Amino acid sequence: MPISKSRRTIIQDFLKEKQVHSTEWHCCNITFTSITDIGRHVNQNHQTDIDARETKKQEEKQEKENNLYLLKQRRGRKGSSDPIATDCQCQLENYKVTLFYRYTLVEDPVKFALDHQLYCANMTGKVRIASEGINATLAGSNEDMDVYLNWLTSTQPFQEAALNELRQPVSLKLDDPSTARYKFFKPSQGCTHVFSELSIKLVDEICPLGQATVVLDKLERPDHGHGKLSPSDFHAILSKRHQDDFILLDTRNYYESKIGHFEGAIQPPIRKFSQFPDYVERNKDAMRGKTILTYCTGGIRCEKATAFMRQALPDEEIFMLDGGIHNYMEWWKHKDIESDDPVWQGKNYVFDARQSLGLQDDSIVSQCQACQQPWDKYKKCRSTGCHLLVLRCDACCASDQQVYCCDDCHHGQQNGLCACEKERRQREIQRLQV
Repeated sequence: MPISKSRRTIIQDFLKEKQVHSTEWHCCNITFTSITDIGRHVNQNHQTDIDARETKKQEEKQEKENNLYLLKQRRGRKGSSDPIATDCQCQLENYKVTLFYRYTLVEDPVKFALDHQLYCANMTGKVRIASEGINATLAGSNEDMDVYLNWLTSTQPFQEAALNELRQPVSLKLDDPSTARYKFFKPSQGCTHVFSELSIKLVDEICPLGQATVVLDKLERPDHGHGKLSPSDFHAILSKRHQDDFILLDTRNYYESKIGHFEGAIQPPIRKFSQFPDYVERNKDAMRGKTILTYCTGGIRCEKATAFMRQALPDEEIFMLDGGIHNYMEWWKHKDIESDDPVWQGKNYVFDARQSLGLQDDSIVSQCQACQQPWDKYKKCRSTGCHLLVLRCDACCASDQQVYCCDDCHHGQQNGLCACEKERRQREIQRLQV
């Protein structure tokens, strides 16, 4: 019976362990001077060792396949969705939420993900890992978060010399914005209840744009990094928005931009990031000849959005807000110089039970879909299987106790997409001039 490729490799590795010279092998207190002799010896005396190694290798392969299957499983049961409200009695000073990403080569994504399961065991949140990097939002106690960050910054994806400051084992505090860890990990107030669970997944893209041409090499190019604007520079440009000719483009989903955006921003009617390239392709003519500024929640979507736009519009100047809305709001709260009003309006949508964060609680730019009064707290459509977000105020909810996105959902008549989702998708495919 022919020997399998894997068993042949195991035998070759066994022989290499016994080799002490190019033509000399030692095994069982015997010296062999030809590969034929040592091979015959192994075949006659070490089949049990070879069998044990082969069994171990097969078990390791099966374990890896099992881990891959589990790490790629859908998060939560089918038909479920993330909570958008929480009511707990936690002492918030003992907890924090971090929001961070890094586009970098991850040499062993499976091991990196499995290690996260260990170090994040007491936390909740979402971690997405791919060969192109990591994207994470995590909530945990101050102690657990510091242990995790000390480990994370010692791993292979964080070993660049430029990240030396991140490896300093300092506690991550909400009132210390000057540290490198604060700037990178973007901490905010919140406890473990802002997420329903811990979800660690292996994915193809840590931020799914669905464009094979936007690869890690392009995101690591120096010219890409030079297109990042600090919050202060971004603010300075937008403060002169009536003087300069530029396009300000929100790269987030429509339900995010609806409750908060920078003044004068174009808000594409997209529901997921992978629809953004199509929007750009439809509107290239209107963008030509203009400087383009982009922004998103924390920067991860803008990294790919600007890389894609530089391919689609190679002659235009394209910039992004470094660190996204989160960094702008932090800069505004801690800035040393007097300035005019912020150019940010409303709330920054976050993908956890806190739902949104703002510079001011009374800053509202959206309305209740029923009574048109100022309102920015989403509720979910109550129809089974429909998780569309509905802006409906407490007073309107109290009057009829019904929260539906459309009549189809209200009367249980959906056949596939409900009426309002069909209408919104129809608006998406229309050409929207910027």
